[in-house]
Amino acid sequence: MHLLLSIAAGAVLLAAPSDSLTSSYPKDATAAIEPYYRNLARKLAVYPAAVPTDGNAFEIIHSGERYTELLFKDFDAASSTIELEVFILGDDPCGKRVRDTLDRKAKRGVAVRYIHDTLGNYGDNFLDGKPLFTGFYSRLPQTGIDIRYHAHLLLPDFTFTRLSWRNHRKINVIDNRIAYTGGMNLAQGSMADWGDTHMRITGPAVQSLRAVFLDDWNKLSSGKAETVDFTPASAGGTSAGGKILQVVPDGHDEPAYMMEETITWLLSHARKYVWFETPYLLPSRPVVKAMKAAAERGVDVRIMVPEAIDLSTFDPAYRRSVRELVKYGITVIYRKPPFVHSKTFVCDDYITCIGSSNLDRLSLQSLNEINVLIYDAPTATAHKEYLAGEQEGCKVADQAMVDSWDAGERFKQALFGIMSDWL
Repeated sequence: MHLLLSIAAGAVLLAAPSDSLTSSYPKDATAAIEPYYRNLARKLAVYPAAVPTDGNAFEIIHSGERYTELLFKDFDAASSTIELEVFILGDDPCGKRVRDTLDRKAKRGVAVRYIHDTLGNYGDNFLDGKPLFTGFYSRLPQTGIDIRYHAHLLLPDFTFTRLSWRNHRKINVIDNRIAYTGGMNLAQGSMADWGDTHMRITGPAVQSLRAVFLDDWNKLSSGKAETVDFTPASAGGTSAGGKILQVVPDGHDEPAYMMEETITWLLSHARKYVWFETPYLLPSRPVVKAMKAAAERGVDVRIMVPEAIDLSTFDPAYRRSVRELVKYGITVIYRKPPFVHSKTFVCDDYITCIGSSNLDRLSLQSLNEINVLIYDAPTATAHKEYLAGEQEGCKVADQAMVDSWDAGERFKQALFGIMSDWL
């Protein structure tokens, strides 16, 4: 069914008018990818924004301090547009610094566009025990920031299905030359307190990320709100010896479960290893089955998760997944504090993924997400070495640990399993 939906979506987009949002993009770089992985790249390229592009340069960012340094430097240099799509703009010191910076740039004539997930922001404050109605979010439109709302707080939903149709993407595009994406929100957690992973990109992939942003922006524009035409620009040009990147949007309105398809394909085709890091571990059934099959073939499947998560109430649901995965021979590693919010994986010294998708059903089958695949051996080798370093001294979940859980713990795991589709 996913394949048929992908084919249908591709046919519609190929027939789109020449001035449509997705009609003009840099050259498709699929032919430059190692032959073994080209079918994956083709599978994901359901419309032009998702084709692989080469000539890109990037920095993988592993600290909020570095992210803050680079982002505000680029904000300060912005001359025409700042476009933001993030799950959380924190009502905290980091979020307020972002708001004040955007306010200042808007007053100087920079077009500032921001896609706001109302339910996500208020929900995050609620779970963190913060005041909900401080005026921080209601004042944003008064600062000169042009806002589109992904989910209004009081939108009727008697089936509760839209509770999981949230916008978890993280895209920042500045002057159509620089883009940021990955796991980091514009909030105290990602920018100061936690570990997290993000990317700063220049090159043709910036256009792909901006196309996803503007597609979302225009979908959320009312009849009276101005939509924005997408006109591809140089996006900072290409980099000699630059890297091949593929932007992979995911969400309930995409033609398939794009990251679930990516992960299951890689697990099915991996020859040596697939290593994941995720803050929340509650994988969908297709992913669990693919992990089990890969482990049975002798593939080294590892998942690194935080020893203590920010949503500790839901720990029993995640431990339930650990119990099943350990039984299948999959290595689960409990990373030492502080909490790490990164969502990445690396496979067979060639493919690295930096993105917003957690390894849980909510991300893989409901939330709007954005991920970037990097087709490059040196990057994969470096990222594997980074993950190996992070695993040093960490506790590995084993059968003895699972067997030590008592009946009360198993009851809690079963109870939270009922809620798993919303976690």
